[in-house]
Amino acid sequence: MKALSAGYYIKENKSRAVALIIMFMLTVLLFTAGNYIDSVYYYWEKNIEYSEQICTVSALSTDDDFRDYGQFIEELKNDDKIIVFERTARGFSGLDWTCTMGFEMGSGTVVFNTPEELKEAFSLLGLECDLSKVEDRTVIMSTALARQYDLKVGDTVDQSVNESIKGSYRIAALTDDNSYLLFMVVRDDENLLRANVMSKEMNGDTLREYLREKRGDLKVMIPEESDEEVVYSQFSIFRIIFVFGIILLSVIHSITVNTVLTGQFIKRSYEFAIYRAIGMTKRDVFKKCFAEIFTMDAIGIVAGILATTIFSFLMNELYYIPKGRYLPYYSSLGLVAFLISNILVVLPGVLSKSRSMSGTDITAY
Repeated sequence: MKALSAGYYIKENKSRAVALIIMFMLTVLLFTAGNYIDSVYYYWEKNIEYSEQICTVSALSTDDDFRDYGQFIEELKNDDKIIVFERTARGFSGLDWTCTMGFEMGSGTVVFNTPEELKEAFSLLGLECDLSKVEDRTVIMSTALARQYDLKVGDTVDQSVNESIKGSYRIAALTDDNSYLLFMVVRDDENLLRANVMSKEMNGDTLREYLREKRGDLKVMIPEESDEEVVYSQFSIFRIIFVFGIILLSVIHSITVNTVLTGQFIKRSYEFAIYRAIGMTKRDVFKKCFAEIFTMDAIGIVAGILATTIFSFLMNELYYIPKGRYLPYYSSLGLVAFLISNILVVLPGVLSKSRSMSGTDITAY
């Protein structure tokens, strides 16, 4: 190991280096904090995926005798590109669920009028599970959602389970898709003023735009926004507040780290003065300061990633998954939080210390 290398300095000054490495590790903890914030979106991923394949159209109250709606549904049924599943106009509430951050949110429902329609929709969605017990007034949910209420196949879901449920339904099957939707079968031949529309050729915005063009001036409601747009707009405030908080914490943490760095480098003024006297340029001083701080930062990052990964794994396996929740191991917000924090902490230290050390003069000592 070369005498002037970053590794040599760290090896010969273990106690000082360890203190800084631990401080740099703290920036990685913000990665996990970001994962907690972004975990909210995890619960909506499958719901959004399914909503991009299923478009719910419904009658408007201004539609006299619902003639426009009836005409529109007949046109859709005669369209080879479209598959129509008529459903009841009655409202059906889903089960509230608790996210990783600890607050409750309400799940949606996808209602079908017959078991045959649900089975066909599942085939189009690529959802596989045992559907042999599906009949009228049954419900299918994910294993994750069932775990939140300690439910199993054959159990009854009603207001005794959750106050938001209207009516009584038997669990016919559990899926492994980690969605937080309820798929329900409720027979109602007299109130068919909504329809779940699917297509083998289209989904998402393409499907919605196709339906709008087909609707024309008919008084029929078709969603203007995707569920993804709605979810992200509602929860974007969490991200904004979190990023501002990260910047504030990082500035405070940067001051602390730079105070420690200053204390360490002041004691090395003689050392750098000698380096300058034997011909080391300011650029060389910068490289040396950068190499030392960056190496300690890199060690802190690796150690931090290892620690946070083990933490996330243990929390998931021992606590969250058994309760039907999940803490993501990675998120874009977590990565942004870590990068902001690490840059704000490391960069000022490199710049300030390399500048002060490059200005040392052996004649001053």
